[in-house]
Amino acid sequence: MRVVERLQFVNGLIAIAIFAVAPLFLGGLPDLPAPFRIVYWVCVALVALIFLLVAGSPVVFRRDTRTYLLVGLFVLAAYTGAALGSTYGFSIMLLAVTTAVWASFVPLRVSILTIAVLLPASTALMALVNGQASVLTCTWYAVLTLIVAAFVLIGVEQTAAVERARAESEAANRALREAQARLREHSAAEERLRIARELHDVVGHRLTGLTLTLEAARHLPPAEAQHYLDSAHRTGKELLAQVRTVVSELRDADSAEASSLTELARAWPGMQVSITDAELLDSAPDALRHATVRLVQESLTNAARHGAAGHAWVTLETADETFTVVVRDNGAGAPTAVEGNGLRGMRERFDALGGSVVWRGAPTGGFIVQASAPLRPTSADQPATTKEQV
Repeated sequence: MRVVERLQFVNGLIAIAIFAVAPLFLGGLPDLPAPFRIVYWVCVALVALIFLLVAGSPVVFRRDTRTYLLVGLFVLAAYTGAALGSTYGFSIMLLAVTTAVWASFVPLRVSILTIAVLLPASTALMALVNGQASVLTCTWYAVLTLIVAAFVLIGVEQTAAVERARAESEAANRALREAQARLREHSAAEERLRIARELHDVVGHRLTGLTLTLEAARHLPPAEAQHYLDSAHRTGKELLAQVRTVVSELRDADSAEASSLTELARAWPGMQVSITDAELLDSAPDALRHATVRLVQESLTNAARHGAAGHAWVTLETADETFTVVVRDNGAGAPTAVEGNGLRGMRERFDALGGSVVWRGAPTGGFIVQASAPLRPTSADQPATTKEQV
């Protein structure tokens, strides 16, 4: 038991001991008829035994039918014993403990109803059995008992309120810790996803360009291949620098700036890239500009790697506060496209901005990727804009 429960248990034992033993040292019990004297001692024994069981044993203390019956019998025995042995005024101590025990099991209104029923009955029994008790004595007994019971009920309710507040505080703290843990997990997952997209876009784009450059150099005489080898060397160095940049984003999410569209257009040997209205990207928000560069980069990588395209066109448009980018090529194309890491990264980036991405094979060959997003950021709880059809 906790310290408070131990103190309550000791107080109850002291009150019961005083009620049962003290009259023996003060001239004994009043002159009760034999049947009532036996009832008194039976009640004293029941009160002591049930209090030990209920307040002292965590097993019996559980809120079940058996415990309620025991506590109810304890209350009846206490009020009966108090009425029979109230000459010396120690009954009030016993009834205070009884009120506290009963109030810890039942709601406040039930405790008040119990006092309202049993206190008059106990007072009437006291007047009936003890002929020496005057009306004033019985009234004084009832009033004092009522005052003490009210005081005990208020104390029990205050203690219960404190316990409820403590339990609610602990529950709120647990919920807060769980929410913080979930937030950390969600943030970590978002960060891993962001880094995975960046590594895929940066490394995949550069490696594709490096492979195409080396492939072109492999089929040329050494003198003519030197230019491609120098280009491959620069691409390798740029790849290393970009990987370092992505890694540094773990410390500063805004430190890395995406490559410009002009730089992307020059990175594809054997494929010509035309860009229309590239300056529109300068006025776009940072997040949208970054997403657009990554989308163009991934689209050109796919066009060179999978479509063997000789020409690609990148078109930027703004209308009605909406920014649109379209990338198309004259490569082999595909009737359907399986969403891999690259296409998924495109979609996730524009979804996060409240926009959308669509793609399909062109009827005359090649592949088309179109993305759009609002120029002004939208709140997270607003629905995403309707996907535009290519």
